[in-house]
Amino acid sequence: MQKVLKVQLICEHFDQEGNAVDYKTICKLLWELQKQTREIKNKSIQYCWEYSNFSSDYYKEHHEYPKEKDILSYTLGGYVNDKLKAGNDLYSANCSTTIRTACAEFKNAKSDFLRGDKSIISYKANQPLDLHNKSIRLEYQNGTFYFWLKLLNKSAVKANGFRNTEIRFKALVKDNSTRTILERCAASVYDIAASKLLYDRKKKCWYLNLVYAFEPQLAKALDPEKILGVDLGIHYPICASVFGDLKRFTIDGGEIEAFRRRVEARKISMLKQGKNCGEGRIGHGIRARNKPVYAISDKIARFRDTMNHKYSRALIDYAVKNGCGVIQMEKLTGVTADANRFMKNWTYFDLQTKIEYKAKEAGIQIIFIDPHYTSQRCSKCGYIDRENRPVQSRFSCQKCGFTENADYNASQNISIRNIEKLIEAQLQTKCESQADNS
Repeated sequence: MQKVLKVQLICEHFDQEGNAVDYKTICKLLWELQKQTREIKNKSIQYCWEYSNFSSDYYKEHHEYPKEKDILSYTLGGYVNDKLKAGNDLYSANCSTTIRTACAEFKNAKSDFLRGDKSIISYKANQPLDLHNKSIRLEYQNGTFYFWLKLLNKSAVKANGFRNTEIRFKALVKDNSTRTILERCAASVYDIAASKLLYDRKKKCWYLNLVYAFEPQLAKALDPEKILGVDLGIHYPICASVFGDLKRFTIDGGEIEAFRRRVEARKISMLKQGKNCGEGRIGHGIRARNKPVYAISDKIARFRDTMNHKYSRALIDYAVKNGCGVIQMEKLTGVTADANRFMKNWTYFDLQTKIEYKAKEAGIQIIFIDPHYTSQRCSKCGYIDRENRPVQSRFSCQKCGFTENADYNASQNISIRNIEKLIEAQLQTKCESQADNS
């Protein structure tokens, strides 16, 4: 299993004579590598597109597609790599990774290009630098983590007057979680995989998106027949339960809503203040004028990310504690269709992603279902009717009289295996019954 850790880096490199290399010099070097990476990616797409056109013309004439090795003497990726591997300063393994990534992205989107659903890929500035796993070395020295990154080929190393092909960076460790992961990577408990080096223009610093791999610690005594149904509701942003179990896992949305209202009010206030800002922000464009607003937006994003980690971890812990081998959740499609849903303005996709990978770590299967009618169906008798929801937060069955919190009732329905087929059959029976009565 692979995960990503974002680590801020500070250059601490020395030249052949042992003098510290200026940070600005390293930045200029990395920006030049970004430029070359962009050019390599765009040329890779160009070669792939040209071969695609050749392949189409070949098919029209011979009624079959050509084999890449017969025409190019390589696979297409190998051919592109042979054409582009020279004439740049990139470390060879990183260059090959960049080319392979661009070719794979073209291949995945090729059918969309041909149908006209998408434009041909064109890479823009500020490209991340691809790092092959062999170009990353992590050391722990005197309480500090250092990354040694192979970024330049031998000729570029010599031209820049460096000692060797590796450039040293100090990692800024701001929390215990990051420290623990880096300790395990340094001790080879976790394996370092191909990663990316990125430049944050807002913060004007470099980050390493470190990809690390490990064998997940699967939870014991999980029952594959025990399903935890997860509903994103009205009264509770998250409500989960096992079918027939009165116990439930709930997240109170008050904490999120209070923060959102407070920050949004502050954001609106700052936008209004921007009209009458001081001279230091006037004349430098709308971005300078609204700089405090962008800072607020970053704060909202960080809060959402933190809360989604917190909620997803709590949900998985509940599933493990109750021995649930399966979690069923709603599909993303149509989540924002209901204007009254609290989660409409929340990062539902991010929350689902965090739940999904944490579940995978614990050995829990994730199943996505169509949520239609799960909020209208009675989890006791199966009766489906829009009138079962007299108010948004309350469920009251018009047939059997069962009354409960609407989110809990929906989670009970979602926790039933093959609930979609069951609802479809019940709706069909209801339609037939209404037809007979008429």
